[in-house]
Amino acid sequence: MEKKISVIILGAGRAKRLGLNFPKVIIEVGGQPLVFYLLDTLFSLKNLIKQIIFVVGFRKELVKEVVGKKYPGIEFVEQKVLNGTAKAAEIGLKKCKYSHVLILCGDMPLVEKKTLLNLLKLHFKKDADCSFVTTSVSSESDLGRVVRDKNNKVIKIIEKINLKKEINEANSGIYCFKKDILEKQLKKVKMDRRKKEYFLTQLIEILAQENLKIITYFLKENKQFTGVNTPSDLICVYRLLNQKFIEQTLKKGVRILDPYTTFLSYDTKIGKNSIIYPFTFIEKNVIIGDNCKIGPFVHIRENTVIKKGAQIGNFAEINRSYIGEESKVKHFSYLGDAYLEKKVNIGAGVVTANYDGKRKNKTYIGKDAFIGSDTILVAPVKIGKNALTGAGSVVTKDVKKNSIVVGVPAKFLKKRS
Repeated sequence: MEKKISVIILGAGRAKRLGLNFPKVIIEVGGQPLVFYLLDTLFSLKNLIKQIIFVVGFRKELVKEVVGKKYPGIEFVEQKVLNGTAKAAEIGLKKCKYSHVLILCGDMPLVEKKTLLNLLKLHFKKDADCSFVTTSVSSESDLGRVVRDKNNKVIKIIEKINLKKEINEANSGIYCFKKDILEKQLKKVKMDRRKKEYFLTQLIEILAQENLKIITYFLKENKQFTGVNTPSDLICVYRLLNQKFIEQTLKKGVRILDPYTTFLSYDTKIGKNSIIYPFTFIEKNVIIGDNCKIGPFVHIRENTVIKKGAQIGNFAEINRSYIGEESKVKHFSYLGDAYLEKKVNIGAGVVTANYDGKRKNKTYIGKDAFIGSDTILVAPVKIGKNALTGAGSVVTKDVKKNSIVVGVPAKFLKKRS
């Protein structure tokens, strides 16, 4: 049997309940678009998955631009009329090259490689016509429930509101079909009269009535299947992702004192024996070396590198900057577009005035320099090795090495020994 799979990602919807005029699949969460987490997982299964088809609809050009830039091999198809998941799958199916089709929603970033691999292995092993993942949920969950007959065979999926008795087994929304079965049976899906849409879930009942082979892979732990339909869902997904980032970081020998007030990004890199204090927010593309101390109340923004032994303290913001080994930025400071060499000391309240209204400018600070409290460094500016600025100085011109400057604007006072 051919063990090659085409994937259809459903990502055409408007997400009205989110209240945004923006496709939910590319909302940035934890430093990257929501759907990128799922795509990275799918690409990790490249031995099985040979084709990915992305169904777009609402603001399709924006989705294609964002997704296509990082994943150039993905194929896009448009669902012009947003009339349900069954019709989206039907549109995607026309491009499928392989004899098995995996279908997922684009708003489930927590789905793990192991889960998909186990589903696909079971699908092939049992030679199933349809396989799908089920999970255990509480009575409050809105996921559709899996209905079985007295012989424990799946007979349909129904919405929670239509339940006549409590059922805790729910549909995750992840399916694998034989392509020929899917092509034939999708045509039988009827419009839901109440919602005026064609739902993929109806296909399970159709397959059961045709006595086709339906297999389920049950996973008790349900957080992997958290989707994003409301603002509350978005909060929940980010919380779960952040928990995952923190767990991965802890395994690398980093101390995080309070995981509930520490916020990382998907690609955060922190070295061994570093300590992250409470109320620290780290954006994407940040690298922190070994033996660093970060926080509390710190915001490390994009494209920042903090080298071994450096310290970033209370109420500091670092943006697009390089902080050299054993340098200290301890209190109430803003460093933007700055480059600090080794053992630089940044006093309380120091600001790099990096934006002149038109462009962002650079500040360079040499090794062993001491920047006094409340100094404003008006970029572009260079502070030489072992130089010192007096408290409250406004530095508008380059400062030579071993020099002490003071005043507004700062002027040379004397040599620093």
